Amino acid sequence: MRLIPTIIIAALAAGVPALPAVAKTKYEYNGRTYNSLSACRAEKKRAQQRGTVVGAIAAGAGAALLGGNLGESALIAGGGAVVGNQLGKNSKKC
Repeated sequence: MRLIPTIIIAALAAGVPALPAVAKTKYEYNGRTYNSLSACRAEKKRAQQRGTVVGAIAAGAGAALLGGNLGESALIAGGGAVVGNQLGKNSKKC
């Protein structure tokens, strides 16, 4: 008696197509896709740090090449670091 309902249930289960896996939320930053928000934020933090260094070097070298003394070059490099930091931080959102 239980054999017929078991066969019917098995036939129905075999006929139902498998459901697709639920897609996880992906985070995109700077043209790359990350699986977690923490990975995306870590990449954003790295971009911010790179912007700070590049801004300081570019501004300091520019001031030195234009004939600034040590104090002026250091002050301008600090300003370049702040600008580079903000540009790196605000380049894209996670």
